[in-house]
Amino acid sequence: MSAFWQIQALDLALASAEQFDGEGFLRQPSDWTPALGEAIAACIPALAALSAEHLAVLNAARDFYQRYQRMPTTRVFVKYLSTEVPSVANSLALMRLFPDTPMRWVAICAGLPKPPNCF
Repeated sequence: MSAFWQIQALDLALASAEQFDGEGFLRQPSDWTPALGEAIAACIPALAALSAEHLAVLNAARDFYQRYQRMPTTRVFVKYLSTEVPSVANSLALMRLFPDTPMRWVAICAGLPKPPNCF
């Protein structure tokens, strides 16, 4: 399977292609840094740049993963965001920030595993 974003466009000073699986998810979440998240987003045409709101969502996803040791479904994550990032407390707001496949982009940019509802 090919990656969902252009890994080869990533700045090799931040990470190597071997750190990602065949779909573009970071193999080790502990390798993630905010700078890497921003560099990944720059390689995704639908995102290009991350705002403070994007970064708040990514941090909330990483917090959820750390607490529960799993990636949430979209519905569960939106409910979690209602307390962590109230401005993104609904599916439409999440899709505005991360178009088309929000949980896939959140996981990829946050350096987390593939969400359970991603195909």
